Amino acid sequence: MNIKTEKLSADILIGRPEGFINRKRVMIHEIDGVDIEYISAKGPQQICEMPDPDHYDVLLSLNGSTDLIINDDEYSIDGNCIIKIPYGSEYDIRIDAGCEFNYLKIRKGLDEKDKQLMVTEWDSHKAIYLKALSDCPTYKEDIKSDKTLNRMILPEGKVPRFCMGSVETEGPDEVAAHDHPMLDQLFFGLPGCRCNCHADGDTALLTENLLLHIPLGSMHAVSVEEGNKLAYIWMDFFLTLEGEKYMGEQHQMDDK
Repeated sequence: MNIKTEKLSADILIGRPEGFINRKRVMIHEIDGVDIEYISAKGPQQICEMPDPDHYDVLLSLNGSTDLIINDDEYSIDGNCIIKIPYGSEYDIRIDAGCEFNYLKIRKGLDEKDKQLMVTEWDSHKAIYLKALSDCPTYKEDIKSDKTLNRMILPEGKVPRFCMGSVETEGPDEVAAHDHPMLDQLFFGLPGCRCNCHADGDTALLTENLLLHIPLGSMHAVSVEEGNKLAYIWMDFFLTLEGEKYMGEQHQMDDK
């Protein structure tokens, strides 16, 4: 079972003229109902996104700065942030002249059970969720060492059947072997990352700006050697709403 990887170009904007934009779909057809775009733009530029009742948009700001406009509200985005767009909202990303912005747009499909649940939790779904990654709450997990810094970036319940978090540690260390047949998982390498991902006998090197797909249901682990850094964001896409119980069972939050 092969581990699928895809490298994202970190220097796509070098030498580009003002107003340049690059949109690239990544991990195409890897996870059912999930569409991911890597978007890089040099201002002046404005990106308009229309709502889709069958999908939920989450943005992962990687670097640069922009203004996010939703209805009559404006938010300044700078550096690494997680942004859950209010469900059903049109939004604009405005990059000023002299500025650059790089981000992942994760468009998560919704089924009828997702939509029924959202009706009962409407106040949460009509609201934006915006946090700097460094401000996200920390958690512990039995498969990780005490020196590991884990953050919950997109908690359970913000988007049906979708959660995100991050893991950071220095080698030698590991994330112990485990499996989760209830979800598909992507890793995204953060700055300085150099660690090995193992899944059912296959091994792949995870580095900065690399997307990696852990095969569904595989027994997998992550290891980092002395002198190297393990630093990645994980994205969990659950097959069912029932499967989301995994989050509360495995993650012990340090602060609420």
